Amino acid sequence: MITPLRLLRRCSLALAAALAFPVSSPSAAPLPPLFFVRAGDLHGLIDREGRTVLPAEFSEVRIGEPLIMVRKGSRTAYADGQGRFVIEPQDELGQPFADGLSPMRGKAADGKWRWGYADPSRKLVLPAAWDDARGFADGLAVVGLADAWGAVRHGVIDRSGRLVVPAVHAKVLTPAGGLVRVESAERTHRVFDREGRDLTPAGVDFVGIPSEGIVRIWSGRRQGFMTTAGEVIVAPRFDQASDFKDGMARVWADGRYGYIDRRGQLVVPPRYEAAEDFSDGLALVGGEGGRRQFIDKSGQAVLTVEAERVWPFSQGLAAVRIGGKHGFVDKRGQVVIEPQFQFVRPFQDGLAYVGIGRTSGYIDRTGRFVWRSER
Repeated sequence: MITPLRLLRRCSLALAAALAFPVSSPSAAPLPPLFFVRAGDLHGLIDREGRTVLPAEFSEVRIGEPLIMVRKGSRTAYADGQGRFVIEPQDELGQPFADGLSPMRGKAADGKWRWGYADPSRKLVLPAAWDDARGFADGLAVVGLADAWGAVRHGVIDRSGRLVVPAVHAKVLTPAGGLVRVESAERTHRVFDREGRDLTPAGVDFVGIPSEGIVRIWSGRRQGFMTTAGEVIVAPRFDQASDFKDGMARVWADGRYGYIDRRGQLVVPPRYEAAEDFSDGLALVGGEGGRRQFIDKSGQAVLTVEAERVWPFSQGLAAVRIGGKHGFVDKRGQVVIEPQFQFVRPFQDGLAYVGIGRTSGYIDRTGRFVWRSER
């Protein structure tokens, strides 16, 4: 059986092999905004003008960096942002590219097949040294080494292949925001930075995913916040909290919702029965009697929309339901896209997905369909 010391030695050998290989830069340009479309159970992509980038004929489509992964049956191919295939259907690669790399199997120095990382030319630029390898996220990737019984312990490498968190952990969650969260077999929870430094605050049981450089932390059922450098800015004291959005975080105190800023200061006192996250500088809140209105970051009410239901702003427009139909209003409360749809989703990258009758598709900010499909 491989002891922790021998496992660490294997980690060191894997690290040495990885550092012996230079890393190539991705050859494809960054992807433009793309939008998913469907035809039955098959998937495709369009651009912001509604032009087909990839027809809806694939069982799976995943947008990566810098290529789009598509799958038919057991084979996988990769396309650029114009829909041109950079890697034709093949079996060697089967995960999306991230940070210009994708896991690929190859022969290790001992002749065994292990996992390394390939660039878009399918060249292994981080050598086959791992028994498990997952895609990169924010410049870090989870890798694993198996002991003599086949039990895999996990750690994390950076973009150069350097092992920054040793492969000795029972479970490593997907890195995010430069942080690595790990769990032991006893379900104890620790968090490390991208250099492998343990940032777990004393008394904290669980650490969330960074949002705008701030991270939610738990102690028992209480929630607070820390920075990605491990500095606690709000000790766990709230019964409920949300991640930071638009520079503010929603918190629950004394039976009401309020908001804190990035310093941890309670800048909007808890006085609302219902509240949404801030977006586009405004938050949708509700008080007694169910009245819904938008407030600014000082807590001042700035807009009340007369509608059966209102949703938060996204890209300057908020969805509303009036007369049982859905449309959009601007920040003056003026209807700019007439209520006519059975459903709408928020605007993103200039388009919103909507449905009317048997038709669904994407509209632009004028309400014009740029792409539609009969359901």
